[in-house]
Amino acid sequence: MTSAGHMERTGAACITLAVVLAILAACSSGGSGTPPPSGTCLKADGQNHLKISAKNVAFSVPCMEAQGGKPIVIEFTNDEAVPHDIAVFSNASKSQQLEKSDTITGPNASTMITVPPQSPGQLYFECTIHPNMNGALVVTGSPS
Repeated sequence: MTSAGHMERTGAACITLAVVLAILAACSSGGSGTPPPSGTCLKADGQNHLKISAKNVAFSVPCMEAQGGKPIVIEFTNDEAVPHDIAVFSNASKSQQLEKSDTITGPNASTMITVPPQSPGQLYFECTIHPNMNGALVVTGSPS
């Protein structure tokens, strides 16, 4: 093999790796374990109730915020014909699932899940059918 041929293959491998990394970076949003920017989260109402929807294979918000120490109710609406669900995990590694909805197909199909009371911190949510649909669920220590 000539050194020119080796360099050509090495260059092609580097370009392929760069493309794969760019695609992975584009597909991962929210829920990365890093705290969301302040003021960007959908806040739960006084009953610790949140409403989120899916459209264009994306959640309506990348971040939700609820009060710790009491159940968190999430009403999930699927606004498209593509099937979706929503699952809440203790963190982005998904080592502990806290709650998961049934799969629903819209448009305008809804379901509710209730996450057990949590301590302050950051949880992770995603559509298990489309894991690139994900975000953070921030649990605060007091009412927002």
